[in-house]
Amino acid sequence: MAQSYENKLYIGTILLERNRWAAERKPSYAVSDWQERFQEDGFDGMELWDNHALLADEREQSALEASGRVAIVNSYIGFEDGDEAEKKRDEAASLVKRLRAPAVKFNLGADPVRLPVYIANVKRWAELLPADCRILCECHPGTVAEHPDAAAEMLRRLGDGPFQAIVHPFFCLGELGDWFKKLGSAITHAHVQLRDGDNRFVRLSRQPELVKDRLALMRSRGFRGSFTMEFTEGVRVNEDREALYEAALEDLQILRNIWSGNPS
Repeated sequence: MAQSYENKLYIGTILLERNRWAAERKPSYAVSDWQERFQEDGFDGMELWDNHALLADEREQSALEASGRVAIVNSYIGFEDGDEAEKKRDEAASLVKRLRAPAVKFNLGADPVRLPVYIANVKRWAELLPADCRILCECHPGTVAEHPDAAAEMLRRLGDGPFQAIVHPFFCLGELGDWFKKLGSAITHAHVQLRDGDNRFVRLSRQPELVKDRLALMRSRGFRGSFTMEFTEGVRVNEDREALYEAALEDLQILRNIWSGNPS
């Protein structure tokens, strides 16, 4: 299962999903219809929104399994106690194994009082996953890992193992340098999204100097991990899938050019 993730650029299937924040989270498109296109257009793999498999039929699940292109399973399971939460964690682990995904993303809850419960359940869940699977905590606003100090404490409590961190280099709470100062080499993945002053998603080309500066900082701190195009211009606005994909491809090209040292 182990694959090199260094300098890989993925497409988040959630980027094209208009129902990502709908009440039922029911997929509106079949990822398998896009797999070849993703590859032909230069993405190194997919970060698969878990519902694109869990809420799909067996035919779609089999197609995703056969593709071998799921680099990360993007899971939204919870880590509170309870039978239902445990069932969903079991389902997520089974999906990771079925898709032979070399990594899985998770989020912690928002209640700092529950951190010991979250940590204990993450550790139990990790035992269900393949030994060489990267377990990526998204250091996300609205969770107990939203600030560098808290995220570092979370990783300390998780202890030795395959636990790593995801940052949002162009949209994060606190200074990006502080994230690397506190978490260092534990940061192995980045979610790419950029917002303007009105909190609207925009293309990377809208703020090229910011993008260059943040990427230069990441490189200077030794980051050689992977990136996922998570959101882009048009999300929450028109949700036209082709327009979103066009924006994502532009972001991909900009990111690849800058990261490879060939800014255009």
